[in-house]
Amino acid sequence: LPRWNFTDFMHSFMIVFRVLCGEWIESMWDCMLVGDVSCIPFFLATVVIGNFVVLNLFLALLLS
Repeated sequence: LPRWNFTDFMHSFMIVFRVLCGEWIESMWDCMLVGDVSCIPFFLATVVIGNFVVLNLFLALLLS
């Protein structure tokens, strides 16, 4: 079992945090080694939606 896994909330939160920080390639490869290619849509959706949310927060900060 890789170090970064979805067995509990803390590890799941840390994976999503790493994805939002831009370090998602290693986690995606670990997921693909254990599972299959179904990890790709999860990581890509997390990157796209997470960056969209962060960009909206930044724009709201600039406009306020």
